[in-house]
Amino acid sequence: MAIDQQELARRLREARESCNMTQAAVARHLRLARSAVSEIEAGSRTVSGLELHRLAYLYARNLEELLADEFVDREPITALFRRHEESTVNEATLEALRRCVVLGREVVNLEGRLGVRRESLGTPSYRLPRPGSKWEAVRQGERAAADERRRLDLGAAPLPDVAELLEDQGIVTAQEELPDDVSGLTLIDGEHCILTAVNIDHHILRRRFSFAHEYAHVLFDREGRGSISRSSERNSLEEVRANSFAASFLMPEDGVRSMIHGLAKGHASRNRTDIFDEDVALSVEGRPPPGSQRLQLYDVVRLAHRFRVSCAAMLYRLKGLRLIDERERATLAEEDAAGRTRQFRTILNLTEPDHDHARKQSRSRFLSLAIEAYRREEISAGKWRELVRLIDEKADPDEILEDAGLAESEPLPVMVGDHEPM
Repeated sequence: MAIDQQELARRLREARESCNMTQAAVARHLRLARSAVSEIEAGSRTVSGLELHRLAYLYARNLEELLADEFVDREPITALFRRHEESTVNEATLEALRRCVVLGREVVNLEGRLGVRRESLGTPSYRLPRPGSKWEAVRQGERAAADERRRLDLGAAPLPDVAELLEDQGIVTAQEELPDDVSGLTLIDGEHCILTAVNIDHHILRRRFSFAHEYAHVLFDREGRGSISRSSERNSLEEVRANSFAASFLMPEDGVRSMIHGLAKGHASRNRTDIFDEDVALSVEGRPPPGSQRLQLYDVVRLAHRFRVSCAAMLYRLKGLRLIDERERATLAEEDAAGRTRQFRTILNLTEPDHDHARKQSRSRFLSLAIEAYRREEISAGKWRELVRLIDEKADPDEILEDAGLAESEPLPVMVGDHEPM
């Protein structure tokens, strides 16, 4: 049974309030007078279909659930606002959240149309007690990273593409334009999907770390329905734990130590052993040449390249493993900042990560799903155009179809007005 106008008005008002938006702000987005928004929420004005679509997008709501017979407020964006109240005043963060919610739902919708079953809610949940200190948070992150590596049978080897690893776990991944102080976010959208997004403007190696960081939030903070990872909150226990997980997940202790030993370094400055001949024991001591065990920047460059992390991340990992001290870390960091890392990459013939190519890859899976759905006539030409605009406003939908061999005899219809997510 369809809901009446008064019930819809109530739901729209609650949705606006959960986003901490004023009626004036909503009116600006809809290009209406504030009085019109007030009338909509009072139930004295009918909402057009176009306005309802725009309101659903504005509040990051699922339109079908907004109109369902029973309305339960389980939206991830509401839970995020309750946990990060101050972020709601930041329009850039709010817009990023809207886009991510819509993107996740569109991925699930496309996969459903194509018969793809995503098992994202089968991703394990580590029910850990809230850490009582930063040290406890670090230890929890390290132990969970080791457990997760064992579960995934990763051994001590460097991880493959982290986004692909998350996709294999049923998690939707995205690279989005986020405020500079936001490295990533996680959204758990009820029974729809789990989505992790990272800041596309950050360096490729930072994005890789951010994906591992967000994976920690998926594993640890499922009941919170999501998180926003911001530099201003890096000292929170949840963020410390997620950073510890990411470092250990990307740079496993056994793998790092094994490679350092392969460089003929990392051994103790003094080694002792006893040789026993069933009568007496002979004590034997050995010392490596002075300074031979000290890690140099070129060693760090090789380590960072192998595990596909930044030199800064590797330096802090080495310090955490007590392979270098703070003085050595600071000295090597100064060399890194002076540009010597790039010099050593050239000398050692180590290729630079392709930052721009990785950015473009972020849309490839989504586009392939949309192309296939269009080819099977599961989506209309208008929907195709909408999906392309969702991930790249500068892309030409007609040109993409032509390149894919699916061009229409007539150009696709041009949509008038703002983006309307379905």
